[in-house]
Amino acid sequence: MIKKIISKIQNIMFEIGSKKFKEEQNKILFIGSYQQIGSIMKELKKDKNNIIIRGSNFIGRSLFRKDVDYYVTAKTSEEDVNNLLKNIDVIVTTNDTVPFENNVIKTANKLGIPSIIIQHGALGEDESFKKSITTKVAIWGELTKEWMTKLGEDENKLIITGSPRYDSYITKKPKEKEKILKKFNIPKSKKIILYAPHQFNIKLTVESTQLTLEENKKTLDKLFNAAKEFGLFLIIKLHPSNQISIKEIYKLIPEIGYGDYCIIKHGQEDLFNLIGACDIFTTFTSTTALEAMLLKKPIVTMNFFNKIDAMHYSTYGCAIQATDDETLKKAIKCILDEKEVRDKLEIMSDKFMNDYCYKLDGLSSKRVAGLIASMKKVE
Repeated sequence: MIKKIISKIQNIMFEIGSKKFKEEQNKILFIGSYQQIGSIMKELKKDKNNIIIRGSNFIGRSLFRKDVDYYVTAKTSEEDVNNLLKNIDVIVTTNDTVPFENNVIKTANKLGIPSIIIQHGALGEDESFKKSITTKVAIWGELTKEWMTKLGEDENKLIITGSPRYDSYITKKPKEKEKILKKFNIPKSKKIILYAPHQFNIKLTVESTQLTLEENKKTLDKLFNAAKEFGLFLIIKLHPSNQISIKEIYKLIPEIGYGDYCIIKHGQEDLFNLIGACDIFTTFTSTTALEAMLLKKPIVTMNFFNKIDAMHYSTYGCAIQATDDETLKKAIKCILDEKEVRDKLEIMSDKFMNDYCYKLDGLSSKRVAGLIASMKKVE
């Protein structure tokens, strides 16, 4: 009941406010997580001519944000979507495949309203890729453009802007390592290996790129054995969403009598700070490896089950890939013992990031905002 009341108030506020809109104002509808698009909205609000509207099919909290003018809750019906778009000049979203977003973009195309997808995560050569139906797509860099065009995307839609997601990383610094050690009771004498797994899921959406629970268990077996052999402290930073409980995840830990590890739930500590404290970062294939590159950490990717590696970092020389127990231990040993290996990984990581994320100058949000503002259709 309360949610319905809030939704109705939000929509009434937009309905009243929209009657005062001026032709010269740029009414921009955003659909997507504030975490992914907030920095872009902040840039757009520096120009008072831009009216920022957030839309969704569920209740949001953007009425309490200074950089959002209105929040609209809509259903997926054709009537609701048409009403939502009747005062909109440009639509911004993070995808066009989720039913609500897909419906909005299709309706916008019929009405001649320009739209744009903002790339919000790493995109590799993934077999699940689908061509966009928006007017434009703002992407991070040349590698993404190369991969998307190879998969059939219209090259003329693709605009390279860099990654707004990493703008804050230019000045952001991780917590002091000592604070992380103290918080999680990690001995100062221990080298740390940080593992960022994908979701622990019972049902897989794309079997060729995701791990089953049994495969996750076997991965942990190999990782724990390697950590024990080299005397490393293992941190497992869980993905924000898992289909099994933390208790069930603990049951996947091998019983080899090795206690130098901790499992960190989402919200318990910022991944950025954990990466800053680690000596080696490991994952299967994840955007989190990009954060490790930004913080100059050596990376080991683990692909023990011949899964499709959408990012294939190792082919660019910015990570070492392990395919079994032996190659995992060899990779760890090389990183720990050989400065030349660490230096080469850092050099290749810098090159990869420049190719993948265009300019790491903290101005990507500004470039995306400028692109959005320029898309208003001139009558």
